[in-house]
Amino acid sequence: MNKKVKTYILLTVVLGIWGTIGYQLYAKLNPTEEPIVTSNDTVSFAPKEDITKDTFAIQSDHYDPFLNTPYQKNRASSQRKRNTHTKATITFPNILYRGTISKQNSADNIYILEINGTQQLFKVRKQIDGVTLMKGTKKSVVVSYKGQRKEITIQ
Repeated sequence: MNKKVKTYILLTVVLGIWGTIGYQLYAKLNPTEEPIVTSNDTVSFAPKEDITKDTFAIQSDHYDPFLNTPYQKNRASSQRKRNTHTKATITFPNILYRGTISKQNSADNIYILEINGTQQLFKVRKQIDGVTLMKGTKKSVVVSYKGQRKEITIQ
């Protein structure tokens, strides 16, 4: 085959490929038929059937591979003895909440607490006579005495 024949064959193949690509683009951009939309007016509902779960139990008959004997559970190690020591009950001192003092432009409040008949001024986290003021509002305060907390409402 000479050079001209090969050129004509290759030219027709290239034009054929580009022609099919062009036709596919034209067919996608300009469809001749409108898509048919069907509506299904009758809708049926079938609830799922309840499936019961299959239950099983595993029986553990494990053998020691070295001694060829069944494992024995250590019963003494699985049960721990609990200490039945009773904690000493802590008696709070007689504490009464009398009110708050605050500035208009400040968020810091001073709380008035009466401890065993003497009035004390507290800020949050301040400790007097072993009593610590943890938090407070205008209606109640939370105090801590020897690690125990107690909420006291205003009197």
